[in-house]
Amino acid sequence: MSHHSDTHVLVVGAGPAGLATALSAARHGARVLVVERHRSTSIHPRASGLSTRTMEIFRTWGVADAVRAAGSVILARASAGATLADPDLAESSIGYPLPREALAVSPTFPACCAQDLLEPILLAAVRRAGVDVRFDTELTDLAVDDSGAWARVHDRVTGATTTVASRFVVGADGPRSRVRTALGIGTEHLGGIGRHIQLLFRADLSAVVGEWQHALYIVSHPEAAGLFIAFGGDRWGYARPCPTDDDIPDDAQWLTLLRTASGIADLAPELLGTAVFDLEAELATTSRAGAAFLVGDAAHRMTPVGGVGLNTAVQDGHNLGWKLAWAAQGRAGEPLLASYAPERTPIGERRARRSVRPGEPDPADGLLGDLGAGYTSPVLAGHAPALIDPDALAAESGERAPHVWVHVHGRRCSTLDLWDGRLTLITADASWRAAAEDLSLAAPDLASARVTSAYRLGDGGAVLVRPDGYVAWRADVPVADPVGALADAVDLALGLAARGTNGDFVPREAANPPFVPTAGEPQLTPR
Repeated sequence: MSHHSDTHVLVVGAGPAGLATALSAARHGARVLVVERHRSTSIHPRASGLSTRTMEIFRTWGVADAVRAAGSVILARASAGATLADPDLAESSIGYPLPREALAVSPTFPACCAQDLLEPILLAAVRRAGVDVRFDTELTDLAVDDSGAWARVHDRVTGATTTVASRFVVGADGPRSRVRTALGIGTEHLGGIGRHIQLLFRADLSAVVGEWQHALYIVSHPEAAGLFIAFGGDRWGYARPCPTDDDIPDDAQWLTLLRTASGIADLAPELLGTAVFDLEAELATTSRAGAAFLVGDAAHRMTPVGGVGLNTAVQDGHNLGWKLAWAAQGRAGEPLLASYAPERTPIGERRARRSVRPGEPDPADGLLGDLGAGYTSPVLAGHAPALIDPDALAAESGERAPHVWVHVHGRRCSTLDLWDGRLTLITADASWRAAAEDLSLAAPDLASARVTSAYRLGDGGAVLVRPDGYVAWRADVPVADPVGALADAVDLALGLAARGTNGDFVPREAANPPFVPTAGEPQLTPR
């Protein structure tokens, strides 16, 4: 049986990257279809560390409290010793800030929530936003050009085939991405740290780790060297190198390894299952082909070192989703779509390369790389440094707009709570506020000393913030025609105008027309 449907955005993959892209797009008015070949969300804990920036995004989406409640209080520290019972365990940082350090520059702080607990929360939010999510459904064919995408998807339960016409398709289907393969996009291998096996088990290890679990425990016992990963409560992972299949332990061998590595001679763990991983890093040669985009591991595969893979995937989707929605609805131009690659690829590459250097500190570790990642692209009025100290963020173009606690309509909130769904002008100047009203832009009354100081707003100053919380443009002096100047800034931010070599704005093409699906069955060539 064959069906036909159409949508603004087809997302292939329902992991963190796909769900984040879908939620970002749907919250901005796009019709979204997500297909996932697996039967459900992840059944493995996989990644668990959620960075400050990721928790800011979850706060925007209204899921931060649920994520924190589903997770566990685990200290973002690593301990190393011969066994877990070693009385001289040496502590070290794993690159995540302490809560007090994060709260100095953000309304939130990192969390620990295993992926198998996180994904159902994101899935529920995606469905509340009106997204059609289909599990047990795999992509079989794909054709893409600049105007749209046509895909065949196969329901593995009913056997039905659906042809989907969409304005955009997003490959969020992991390191072996079918979308990437269909597009003919290659990958560059960046290195790796070898083949490993991880055992998931339950056991009470409190006698040796104490009340406060650390995220990682590195044990060096010559007969059981490996890594314990805390997933919360009595759920743990134990990972070790596994060069060949002959190195895969059986249950009796696992029990001996766990007792030796933990230092608890009578440990009686519940063995839940194993998984083998090739811990490699790769970078797609491009993250876009016409109407198709790659996010997460499909664009930049990482090892678990630094705990940034899941976070990068969520942040990719947050950046891309609103752009697809606005373009599909005819509100933005091609340069806004073209901004995804120069904004996100350098960050993905930097983090992927860092992930193959275990034990080696990196300047982008911690808050600097998480909150201080700068963007440079065709729709930003300036060129931001690749990394900006979060304490030094000053609302320059390409920077994450600084967090300040404010009161809006009698409610205390962060400035970061104001951006979603709109372009927002921050100013204390009456002429700029009048211009924003004339152009139907959001311009909340934030005329406080703390805001003007954090945003470095003097008399006549104004800052335009995108829906993803990044600054698109700023003015530091009054202008004769604030309506015209702000209109030019909005056009630039939405890919409808450009800056000429003399700094003047040059009109571009009109916005992309709203998406109208092609009637009939497209010609798709099976592979």
